[in-house]
Amino acid sequence: MSPKPIIAILLVVLFVSSVLPAAAQEQEFEWNRQIPFIGAQPTLVLLVQFSDVKLSISRTQAEQIVKIVDNFVRDASYGRTWLEYTIHPKVITLPKPMSYYGGPSSGAQRGDDNQRILEFHLTTIQLAKKDGVDISQYKHVITIHAGKDEAAGGSANDIWSHCNCVVPKILYFLIEQYGFDAVESDLKKQGYDWVVELFMHRTRSGEGRLLSGIETVAEYDIPSTMAHEFTHSMWIPDHYVYAKDGYSAGSEVSVWTNMDSGSFMDPPVDIDGWSKYLLGWIEAVTVERDGEYTIHTLDKPDEPHALIIPINEKEYYFIHARRPVKNDEALPGPGVLVMRVNKFKDNNVEGEPFMVQLFDANPDTPRECEQYASGFRDPRRFMTLCVKFDAPFYSADGYSGTWVSKAAGGRTFGTYQIDLGNSEYVTEEGFRISVLSFDERTGLARIRVSLGGQPREEGGETTVVTVTRTVTGTATETLYTTTTIVGTETRTVVVTVTTTQLPRSTGEEYISIAIILAALLFTTAIIAVGRRRPRTAPPPPPPAW
Repeated sequence: MSPKPIIAILLVVLFVSSVLPAAAQEQEFEWNRQIPFIGAQPTLVLLVQFSDVKLSISRTQAEQIVKIVDNFVRDASYGRTWLEYTIHPKVITLPKPMSYYGGPSSGAQRGDDNQRILEFHLTTIQLAKKDGVDISQYKHVITIHAGKDEAAGGSANDIWSHCNCVVPKILYFLIEQYGFDAVESDLKKQGYDWVVELFMHRTRSGEGRLLSGIETVAEYDIPSTMAHEFTHSMWIPDHYVYAKDGYSAGSEVSVWTNMDSGSFMDPPVDIDGWSKYLLGWIEAVTVERDGEYTIHTLDKPDEPHALIIPINEKEYYFIHARRPVKNDEALPGPGVLVMRVNKFKDNNVEGEPFMVQLFDANPDTPRECEQYASGFRDPRRFMTLCVKFDAPFYSADGYSGTWVSKAAGGRTFGTYQIDLGNSEYVTEEGFRISVLSFDERTGLARIRVSLGGQPREEGGETTVVTVTRTVTGTATETLYTTTTIVGTETRTVVVTVTTTQLPRSTGEEYISIAIILAALLFTTAIIAVGRRRPRTAPPPPPPAW
């Protein structure tokens, strides 16, 4: 069977990265199935400058940043994965000024022009080959360019740090089905040699090799930006929310993952459990019957780390546990996180079903969110970062704590109270997920799962559960109703939360994610533990990772 129908769709959308995921979804790609990245990851690091902007960091300084990312990946994978990197000794000088490659499209106020950023990648790869670099020996390419990152406070003519990773993932699916030779041949026949030149390379013996991604960061970016983009190069998507214009509209998983706002905590937060599962770094138990299960927090190598509760052929709940130690030191607190995953979605977009949704154990917004949001240009965007600081479910004993920031030379910004008192979640399907205990000292969480959604007996008391779900507009959502019968007396408690779907905005009303993350930095200072060195945090990348 020819790969032409799928490749034809791929080719139509290659130039418009924000359209690419939608077209791929129409083909029912299972974006979020396990594709293990285990062992050494051969990585080529290229230092790039422009005709007008020269590189200011040395090769040694660049290597220090790469080593930090390597250590992050080693720790996150429990030693299963690491960067086997080579830094090309020669600085590559592109023939045009930085503003040519980084300038926005005609009529746009921000971002990079798709065709010119593609030219940036192609020219860099071509010059590296001219220098004698054998690209086929590598799985990942990291380009560190001179100048600033637009997203981290640079000008509109700076390059937005990103990873060109979506196209290689689609190519992986096609090669898996049709073979390297057939996909390569069809691309060339249709005049798309540049796709082959960027991502599909052959060894001297003729073996086909696929690059997983070409990552681009600025020399002034913090190491966690490179770690975030390298995680994309292992085909893990962003967990924050995209607006319709393709830029970030806010946070969904908040500080609980490197793939959302956690990459800008100090120290950067670990990769979340679901992403580690996709990478083949942790094991998850599939829950097929009612029972009690024990999982370990992510900071430990012990298995299992997670539970999976199937919903249907496309969706499942993913449950894992965290505590603020090691890579997760900067987390607001410990607890169990409940996510709903759609295997066939590749990101979260406003107004559409999400790829990953993090359920909030304490849906009442922390009072500090209101207090600190008022000082920002768009408090609504800030609030999306803040409301899930207290998302984890905890034991029935409850939990609360206070964090005092000592950033900026010991100056105290304030306190932040986190209450993790909710120990149970009832899904819209009637699944009951109960945290029986969470031992923060040993990193063990004991969880009871009931799949039936039937009334349960507890010491003569009967609890009836009903659940509804808010889809659009402003409405009150009934999380669950408990009816307790004590003798002849019936006591009913209805637990609800009022939600409002954010109105759609015009492109002019969307603020830069840099502004959002500036707000996050302020909040990070409030909740951080111990000494934190001040730094300017760049935002997550633009469309197409």
